[in-house]
Amino acid sequence: MVFLFAVTAGLFTVGLLLAAGACGYAIAHAPGNRRLILAISSTSVVLIGVTGAVLGSMTYTKIATVALPALPARATPGASPVGSQSEPTSTEPQAPQAAIDAWMHFQSDTGDYIGGGKQQVWTLKESDFSVGGSNRDIRVSVSGQGDWWYLEFRAPSNGQLGAGQFTNAERAPFVTGKAPGLDINGDGRGCNTLVGRFAIKTLTWTSTGTVAEMDVLFEQHCEGMGPALRGELWITTKLGVHRSPPTASSSVAL
Repeated sequence: MVFLFAVTAGLFTVGLLLAAGACGYAIAHAPGNRRLILAISSTSVVLIGVTGAVLGSMTYTKIATVALPALPARATPGASPVGSQSEPTSTEPQAPQAAIDAWMHFQSDTGDYIGGGKQQVWTLKESDFSVGGSNRDIRVSVSGQGDWWYLEFRAPSNGQLGAGQFTNAERAPFVTGKAPGLDINGDGRGCNTLVGRFAIKTLTWTSTGTVAEMDVLFEQHCEGMGPALRGELWITTKLGVHRSPPTASSSVAL
């Protein structure tokens, strides 16, 4: 576009010079009635100049329009969440937010390295919960009852997290392709590799792009072994939302 603008300006500059020269030559060699020739020549020069100015202005406006696109609106850091929606307004990773209410349930098979065979429930009464990340990768931390846990749920490549089933999951930080990512670790124990799946029952977002509410079931097999860690996590950053936790002995079924 800059090239077109330069060519347009150059052509009309040359045209003006040629027109002015032709006018001067015609006036100097005209046998009579030079006033009429002068008027015609002056009008031609003015018309050429006005046409060049209009076309140049249109070209410049087009360049400015292309060079200065409108930027999309972004969430304001630190703004208070207002309401919730099914789709996030921002895909940028968000800082961890403390939960207003939450619980986590582990149902660990005998021989499961991560859960250690526990049948246990954590709530806000004795534990701290926080959630952060983006619509492609949500991370939750839970600490209490003398232990701590990290949970990560990642969408398949070029995808987003939402309500639905995510199968054939790999370890979240090291996904190899289009598979979703899952990683549950804590108390100094983690899987080198894993297979698993998770099902998001509920996932809503605040207007600033943070998680408003999430309910997710999961199943993880460390190192691809048979014993599994199954569980459910429910967490919200909204006031006035509550869901009663299950009992430790209740089953977890995806």
